[in-house]
Amino acid sequence: MMKQLSEKLTQFVIDSGVISKESYAVYQYGFQIGLEMLSCLMACSVIAVYLRMIPEFIALTVFFMLLRSFAGGVHLNSFWKCFICSVTVQTLVLVLNDLHRFSIRNAWGIIILSSILIFKLAPVQSINRELDNDEKEHGKSAVMRILSVLLLFSGCCTLISNNKMVSLMAFIVLTILISQCVGVVKYKIEKDISGRK
Repeated sequence: MMKQLSEKLTQFVIDSGVISKESYAVYQYGFQIGLEMLSCLMACSVIAVYLRMIPEFIALTVFFMLLRSFAGGVHLNSFWKCFICSVTVQTLVLVLNDLHRFSIRNAWGIIILSSILIFKLAPVQSINRELDNDEKEHGKSAVMRILSVLLLFSGCCTLISNNKMVSLMAFIVLTILISQCVGVVKYKIEKDISGRK
């Protein structure tokens, strides 16, 4: 569904003379990814409004999407699987943080340990998108900057005693780390299978 819509958008942009036909594949892929992310974001925002967790949703969206984009993680093979998994995971993070908040000490332990491991694993590749050395270096550099901002944000939240937000940061980095680990395993399995063919 998103692929067909992105193809129509790309053809419209080409017909308008904004881009050349040679750029079709790049723009079509960009529109498709953008539409998929937008639909996931809209679904999650509706759930966040229903749960009355708008500030938490904003923080989750910013850090989760940025880290997930540059650190990598598990990539599913269809839009609907990815959509359902993403919405479920983001909703679970909000609900779990509301039901079980980490203490400041535990949250900081998780944040520091997970941040170190996320940086070591980043960026995680997928069989559909293998990275060259420049892309890996850029991804690692971006992850370092995002984690630095996350640590600074968590520090500010600690200073103003916003324990709920510090706990949420711990849930976010823990979720990203789990996604990376699953992504690494999935990549190795798919690489082995494709190597045997």
